[in-house]
Amino acid sequence: MFLKELLERIFILHKCGACRDILNYEDRNDALCPKCALRYRKAKTVSCPTCGQSAVDCLCMPKPLVKRGALCLRKLYFYRADEERAAQNRMLYFIKVYPHKRVAQFVARELYGVLRSELAVLSATAENTVIVSVPRSGVARRLYGFDQAAFIGERLSEVSGIPYVGTIRRRFGGRAQKKLGKGKRFKNANGHFKINDPTDVSGKLVVLFDDVVTTGASMSACIEILKKAGASGIICLCMAQAHKNSVK
Repeated sequence: MFLKELLERIFILHKCGACRDILNYEDRNDALCPKCALRYRKAKTVSCPTCGQSAVDCLCMPKPLVKRGALCLRKLYFYRADEERAAQNRMLYFIKVYPHKRVAQFVARELYGVLRSELAVLSATAENTVIVSVPRSGVARRLYGFDQAAFIGERLSEVSGIPYVGTIRRRFGGRAQKKLGKGKRFKNANGHFKINDPTDVSGKLVVLFDDVVTTGASMSACIEILKKAGASGIICLCMAQAHKNSVK
């Protein structure tokens, strides 16, 4: 056994991005332990209650995104608030709190897996496409010290070769969306975002990423300003889309 490997086995502990159990040395570069990885893969096969397709094949999206003219909403799995201990949700909560590159890279590779087919249909290239993200609230950003959607968006850029631009900003004020009911979410999001530099997205196909889509209020508001800034089309992308019965 080489000295480097011996030292790593003794002093460096790599943990699962969901259950936080220590990974075997041979699995040290994986985001999830084998047990959580299996549970996550099963979550991706759960059928959409509307179209019956698996999560990764489902093209359903909230009505506000349809009305705003989004091309599609692609996701990895469906989120239910009563499944907090599920492996996929624990990974989601973890990446909200810690800017863990190994876990974020795993998520980015998974996202690119569902995004590639859309890019192929649209003949999109790195030259005519950009990735942007729905910005985190100022309160959460100050509390945790980073923007998880931007962090994952940057990793997605590394995987896909498509540039990431942090051009969407939140205006001062407003409340965290997760604390609001459905009706108040749209009122809170309306006029709450702005584009720093329209040339970042003008004439470009935009991949708009957020970690979770619930009512679609934040994404809908971002689509509106992206369209006004001249985006040629918008693909919505998320880790998880909430089931209707999980929205209070």
